Amino acid sequence: DLIDNQTDPTLATYAKEGECSLRIASKRATEEDAEHAVDEMLEKVKERVGHYIYSCDDEELAQVVADRLMGLTLSSAESCTGGMFASTMTDIPGISQCFDRGLVTYSNQAKMEELGVSAGTLEKFGAVSEETALEMVEGLKRVSGSDVCISVTGIAGPGGGSEEKPVGLVYIGFSYGDKKICKKIQMRNVNRSWNRHYTLLCMLNVIYRNI
Repeated sequence: DLIDNQTDPTLATYAKEGECSLRIASKRATEEDAEHAVDEMLEKVKERVGHYIYSCDDEELAQVVADRLMGLTLSSAESCTGGMFASTMTDIPGISQCFDRGLVTYSNQAKMEELGVSAGTLEKFGAVSEETALEMVEGLKRVSGSDVCISVTGIAGPGGGSEEKPVGLVYIGFSYGDKKICKKIQMRNVNRSWNRHYTLLCMLNVIYRNI
């Protein structure tokens, strides 16, 4: 409704992979008037979609998450993303203050050897399951001792899916203090690159929402 009825300030949306940006701009006579108009519109936007806003300062989600993590330690165990999460976090200057390790446990053997995922769990539930994601994050917590641990396992495609477990199915395990959760994601299957990038954003969002 704000966009449909806009005059000044104006609102413009920009779609990215898995994210949207909203620009609020004003051409009032003075800088002070323009800033006031933008601030008022920002509050109206927050009333409508505030739950989905992670920054009003043009920051990437990874940076916002990194800022929240300072003072804590973080480790990751990735399967379908193949290290994208660790790479994204270590692109951020100063992240060495909190990032401890990133494990790529792509195969079942790696999940068992590095994280202690049980063969019984993999056989009964499969590598892409809530049970495996939780055992991955539990094992990561055990070997790293990090305050925040996150794991991911999923089907990035284009093949490997089934009727029961279609391409785009992802499980994200998360551990922080006494909190331990598993987030199930079922993406629409665009392509392998998009699926993996969207999974990365979901991992960041799980941390953002839970610390």
